[in-house]
Amino acid sequence: MELFNKKKASHQISDTIPAVKIQGDLERYKRMALELGADTAEVIPTHVISIDERVRAKCQIPNCIYFGTNLNCPPHAPDIDFMRKFINRYNYGVLFSVKGTTMDFIGKNRKRGVHENPARLLLFQICAEIESTAFYDGYHLTLALGTGPCKSFWCTNEPCSGIQPGAGCRFPLKARISLEACGMDVFKLVSHYGWSIYPCGERVDPEKLPHIRLVGLALVC
Repeated sequence: MELFNKKKASHQISDTIPAVKIQGDLERYKRMALELGADTAEVIPTHVISIDERVRAKCQIPNCIYFGTNLNCPPHAPDIDFMRKFINRYNYGVLFSVKGTTMDFIGKNRKRGVHENPARLLLFQICAEIESTAFYDGYHLTLALGTGPCKSFWCTNEPCSGIQPGAGCRFPLKARISLEACGMDVFKLVSHYGWSIYPCGERVDPEKLPHIRLVGLALVC
C-alpha cells in the first residue's frame, strides 16, 4: 500500500495541544487504521484498559514455547507495575483490529512467519504507520502495541538478537510488544466495544470458529 511508504511532514512540538485538535487527530488516526485495512477501529479513553496479573500468568502457566526467548515476551517484556504506571500517563489511544483466516492460526499447518501470515503483517504495519504519523504530528510519546510473540513472526528460525549482549532487535521499528505480554486483558477490552472475539487454541474446531481477531493499540496522548 502506498500509505505505508508515504513521506511525512514534521510538525513543531508544542507544550500544549488544544483539546479540539487532539480529538480531531485521534479520529484521523482511527480513519487511517480503517483505510489501511483494519476491520474496525475506535478512539478509546485509557481508563477502560484492564491490566491483570492473570493475563501475564497465561504466558507461563502452562509455559508458552516463546516465554523467555525474545525481547518482547515475558519475562523480558515490561512488568505489570510498570505497565500500570505507563498506561496512567496516557489519556487516549486508538484501538484497532484485523481479522485473520482461521486456518492460518490453528492446527499443525498454522502460518507463523512474515511471508505466510498476511493478517499479522497488516496489524504490525498499521501499528507502525499510526505511531509514525502521530510522532511527526507532534505527539512525540505515541507508542503502538501489537499482538502475539514477535519471534513467532519476525525471527521464526533464528534466536532473538534483542536479548543477546551488545546486540539489538533486527526489526526495531516493526516488532511490537503484544498487549497480552503487558498484562492487558484484550478479550475484556474488545468485548467492551462490542467486537466479536473468540478463544483460539490447539483443540478448537476450525469449522466452528467464525474468525480470528488480531488487536493493536496506539497510545497517543
